[in-house]
Amino acid sequence: MNWHDDWILDEDTKALHFLQPDLVLFTGDYGNENVQLVKSISDLQFPKAAILGNHDCWRTHQFSEKKVDRVRLQLESLGEQHVGYKCLDFPTIKLSVVGGRPFSCGGDRLFRPKLLSQRYGVDDMAGSARKIYDAAAGAPEEHSVILLAHNGPTGLGSRMDDICGRDWVAGAGDHGDPGLILFTTMFQPPSSYSFLKQLLHMATSADLEQAISNLQRETGVSIPLVVFGHMHKSLAYGGGLRKMIAFGANQTIYLNGAVVPRVKHAGESSAAVISTSRSDGLQGSGSTAPTSRAFTTVDLFDGAVENISEVWVLVSGAGAELEEETVLYKHPREHV
Repeated sequence: MNWHDDWILDEDTKALHFLQPDLVLFTGDYGNENVQLVKSISDLQFPKAAILGNHDCWRTHQFSEKKVDRVRLQLESLGEQHVGYKCLDFPTIKLSVVGGRPFSCGGDRLFRPKLLSQRYGVDDMAGSARKIYDAAAGAPEEHSVILLAHNGPTGLGSRMDDICGRDWVAGAGDHGDPGLILFTTMFQPPSSYSFLKQLLHMATSADLEQAISNLQRETGVSIPLVVFGHMHKSLAYGGGLRKMIAFGANQTIYLNGAVVPRVKHAGESSAAVISTSRSDGLQGSGSTAPTSRAFTTVDLFDGAVENISEVWVLVSGAGAELEEETVLYKHPREHV
């Protein structure tokens, strides 16, 4: 899930209790180094995994030796739930979440290279791809792997409305990471589980693409889903909407959930909503006005994606209810 300050712990907890997730994945860009919001996310009483995006290191170019900087504070708040270059296992649902490169903003260059070198020993795209590969290769054999990144991989299209397409210039182009939700899962015994994820915006990654390609070619790791954000659903140039799903080799589905802003306030204009979503703190912490909050749900069955929907949950007072659901993908079933 990509937040851009659109997060209130109490309100989003009500929505998540209504949706009943087993796991929540966050795809980064919680604000411009919004430490307070990230601490609030760490207080969420659901199993979760997260990764930091480029806005989460907006002002910090390297770790300070003299003081605790805001990037370090975010990483400390998230603890083991920050999955950058790591594998986090969820045995009850036979799922492992593998994190891509933190701080990514797409394209063929490392963003915040000093942070990556100091924290992870990563100095180039090849090294980044190896870290992702090694993390995924360490997942238990019986687990499916979900890749959680801030930006998607290259190779998914170069049109402006493609899932990782540049939408801020007239010429468009592929802005994926060459080297390579809030997203949640709901367990349904005996062998099905669902992934409910909120994503933000995305751009593509070379290291992510390389890691996925190598994993699928060299190992038996099952990767049914790659989740990311960073590029918004609403296009910046020329209007229109982005394609939020793409299909790759070995039945892997790529999903961008960057519905931004993800909160709609009753009685507010679009301009007011956008302004509120870019505030510097935990917006509206004392507000009781009804809000609609966006999530993307993903259902998996036996390691394959069954259904993907964009849902809006209306939160009002102590209650929450489904306001709208749009099905984005449904697995085709063969007639018996």
